[in-house]
Amino acid sequence: MSRRRFVQLAGGALALSSTSCLPHVGGEWETCGQEGSCEPETHEVPAPPSSRVVEVSDPLSASFESLTIEAARVPAMFRAGLLALCEVESVKAAWEAVLPAYEPGQRIGIKVNCLSARAASSLALTQAVHDSLVEAGIEPEAIFVWDRTERELGEAGFLSDEVLGPRCQYTLAKDETADCAGYECEPVCLSGRKIYLSRLLTRETDHLINLAVMKNHDTAKFTGCLKNHYGAFSRPGDFHDNCAEHIAQLNTLPAISSVSRLQVLDALLGVCKADTNKPADCAPGRVLLAFDPVAIDRRGIEIRDEQRFSCYDLPAGYPAEYLDRATELGVGAASYELVRIDMPP
Repeated sequence: MSRRRFVQLAGGALALSSTSCLPHVGGEWETCGQEGSCEPETHEVPAPPSSRVVEVSDPLSASFESLTIEAARVPAMFRAGLLALCEVESVKAAWEAVLPAYEPGQRIGIKVNCLSARAASSLALTQAVHDSLVEAGIEPEAIFVWDRTERELGEAGFLSDEVLGPRCQYTLAKDETADCAGYECEPVCLSGRKIYLSRLLTRETDHLINLAVMKNHDTAKFTGCLKNHYGAFSRPGDFHDNCAEHIAQLNTLPAISSVSRLQVLDALLGVCKADTNKPADCAPGRVLLAFDPVAIDRRGIEIRDEQRFSCYDLPAGYPAEYLDRATELGVGAASYELVRIDMPP
């Protein structure tokens, strides 16, 4: 029995269409204060297979002058990074290494970040991941792209995309601003407070590919792979105070750690000096891949700081404290092995 099927059966007694089990859930990011205390839990986190970070660079893939992406160059970047990360020579062998327990009938969720359409996970890189899975023999119907809301996915262009549009799913539809919506009715505990996870994570995802964006963040100091999971539970805005602890603890939850397979950081374009909701302001022209979310975010922060200096002559940004806390909790490594690949012109 698959993990998803087990959860479906275990939750069969819940009134999934109820409009009263989750009255605190909102479609936007308004705060609602404490959502109920709970006893903090300690979770054993599976160790990432390696702390290798593969960084694929192609200056022709993104333009700083126009802040646009040359989509045709992205698939080769992702392919090169995937093969180097897995140290194999074929896409099929690479995905077999990333998804060793994959079985027909299971689903692969690609979690993107579309909170700000002006600096979202790029369509080009998302499609490259999707197409690579199909090349490896995964049925297209087994792959879906997801994020928090229909509105955010739509504004980022995903829903109208010819390839990705039919594959997109969202926790909240445009007309769902309250009630149970797409979240579980039973809470889990995050840092001593109750949260409600998206059913797309708990019931639909057997294998998770985390496709984040390299962005500055005024509160967390950096948005990358670890923080991308803030789009997987209700009212994430309530967890911005003391977010270093919350982000680290979030990544220990079994619903996330047990299905996480691959970390991808979209640094084709990024936000290096403004806040996370601002337009892209740099064009590193890079794609990063790793199994270790802490390692890839550590390298992402270094690239952000390189861009701050080279583009704007600014000093390094603030460090993200949640990286050290996540390391303490066993989510990832304190150091990493960097493998650089420069794509030919």
